[in-house]
Amino acid sequence: MTMRVLTILAAAWCGLTIAAPAHADSEAATSIERAFVDGPFGQVHVRIARPAGESGKTPLVLFHASPYSSHYFLPFMEEMARDRIVIAMDTPGYGDSDAPPAPPSIANYAASAAQALQQLGYGDGAAVDILGYHTGGLIAAELALAQPAIVRRLVLPGFPFLTGEAQRDAYEKYVKPDVLSEDGSHLGDKWAFAAYAMPVGVTLERAQQHFNDMMQCEPRCWWSYHGVFSYPSEDRLPDLNHPVLLISYDGSLSEETKAARRVISHAEHVHIDGVTRGAFDVAVEALAHETRAFLDKP
Repeated sequence: MTMRVLTILAAAWCGLTIAAPAHADSEAATSIERAFVDGPFGQVHVRIARPAGESGKTPLVLFHASPYSSHYFLPFMEEMARDRIVIAMDTPGYGDSDAPPAPPSIANYAASAAQALQQLGYGDGAAVDILGYHTGGLIAAELALAQPAIVRRLVLPGFPFLTGEAQRDAYEKYVKPDVLSEDGSHLGDKWAFAAYAMPVGVTLERAQQHFNDMMQCEPRCWWSYHGVFSYPSEDRLPDLNHPVLLISYDGSLSEETKAARRVISHAEHVHIDGVTRGAFDVAVEALAHETRAFLDKP
């Protein structure tokens, strides 16, 4: 790692304030610094936000949905970083993280996250809280199962608890290469996906940012779906002994999120009414409220 990266990571660990590097996120009102650490597939890109003052709270680590990147969490990072360190990392093959040579399993993604966190100074008694959204939820759960000492509590909004025929159908539908076209017509579906939440308040500029995210993983955007729709949730999740908060809302994966409570021993559940899509853009305050209340419990 470069001296600059070491300086950033040391500052994040000690709670110091340093000048934002030239590649800090310009969209964010709060300074969100960026760095790279080594992972099993190459370098892993992380974003680090810190509160203005000292904080004794456990740092919060965020794992994003596919096919996006940690950029997806910028508004949520700003809100949660008011009183704790917040770290968001790009899943390998997404955002600015190097891609693996073939579609990984969720266990592979979790191992990459564990190595990145260890390089950031966590583990060996220094645990973190974790929030994982959609694909990131399974990565978060598997990380807690594989490396329980690294994780204190988990927040799992929009959790893809799929089993049996529903999981097999999803695998058949989504685990397939994107077909590229010379005239760029294949990008129409990508834009429709990125702009899906505009009718409920997501801005055109934000939709463009989500579209840009998908361009970074193209044509491998489907790779993480192999891990999601082959993950043995019913076998693995009953062994999860950490405190867990499941958050559902009136959109996709609502019933799947609620169903996960029956197999996770120490799970609580809350439902946010009136949110149908674009939760981390249009319901940041509600998500932050529920997350903070759960993580700050004695």
